[in-house]
Amino acid sequence: MRGLAAVLAGAAAWIAVSGWAPPVRLPRYDLPSPWVAPAAVVAGAAAGLVALGFLAVPFAALAIALFAAAVPVTIDAGRRRHERESIADAWPDFIALMKGRIAAGATLPDSFVAAARRAPEPLAGACRPVEEAITFGDGFVRALDRLRDTLDDPTSDRVLTTLSYAHRSGGHHVGAVIGSLGASISDELRLRRAHTAALTEQRMTAVVALTAPWALLALTISTNPQAAAAYRTRTGSIVIGIGFLSTSLGFVAARRSARLSHAPRVLR
Repeated sequence: MRGLAAVLAGAAAWIAVSGWAPPVRLPRYDLPSPWVAPAAVVAGAAAGLVALGFLAVPFAALAIALFAAAVPVTIDAGRRRHERESIADAWPDFIALMKGRIAAGATLPDSFVAAARRAPEPLAGACRPVEEAITFGDGFVRALDRLRDTLDDPTSDRVLTTLSYAHRSGGHHVGAVIGSLGASISDELRLRRAHTAALTEQRMTAVVALTAPWALLALTISTNPQAAAAYRTRTGSIVIGIGFLSTSLGFVAARRSARLSHAPRVLR
């Protein structure tokens, strides 16, 4: 322990004297949209009150309220995921437009601006600061670096890093490099779409496995007074709590197993 303390103290002294510190990259977490928290509270409260009125079982109503509160969070996460996928899907056509402009004799920045104007949203909106930077002389490469940080996506990293390198290097092979990049991105996205389609049934099964037990529980309580009385007891509340944890963890595990892994952002 003394040796480790001495090493750490020496490293701290060296950093203080030299002024150098190792670069530290913290993971980036996207905060939910501002509407998510109020929507979750409203959805949970409404579903809980309705369930309490129909079932008259507090713990069952609480579980249903928690599930309902998770719906806006899930919707927002799905919207963000769809937006990232839309940007990734737009890159092949974007690169094809750039390749055509370069073949016609345009420069790489001009080709990028022309392709960005014809790109679908949200990629077109994300590329507008690059056009402004080129117009006001801020530098094409620095604008691409800022766009990489904004998009925060491995596919966009590959595209923008390649464009930045091609712009710095120049030469007669820029068109060929852009064409190879477009073919590579297209093949990767085609493969991911095929895998996503193959996992659709597993994701739907996870949703059914989550909702079916609670629909059956609500039907049982609403039609059987003895079952409703049993679930109002302490033992019944424990059973509902165990069922809530089991179905929630099972749903999360099933969804994660049906989700494709994302490539790490290595070109940063």
